[in-house]
Amino acid sequence: MPATPESLAAAKEIYDLRCAHCHGSEGQGDGPDTDKLSIEPTDFTDGPEMKRLTDGEIFWRIGVGRRPMPAFKDRLTDTQRWELVNYIRSFAQPLPKSP
Repeated sequence: MPATPESLAAAKEIYDLRCAHCHGSEGQGDGPDTDKLSIEPTDFTDGPEMKRLTDGEIFWRIGVGRRPMPAFKDRLTDTQRWELVNYIRSFAQPLPKSP
């Protein structure tokens, strides 16, 4: 699914409501609820880690969840999940260029 300004805006609304409390408003895994978690949330700004993950893997993780993150397969449509993939990707910093 291509990222468009409209789809990213729609995903931001979902992210702010359902994800930011753990993953942080800027995707750094530093949301206000992290002190309640036994596992650190993924830092979406980690360029090398995000490059390692395929879009399909991120989509799947959103769908099935991963403790303590709930599964969103039955809470979000496929379209909303794909929009979230694009939005989450927008947090990653560009990788440094090799010399």
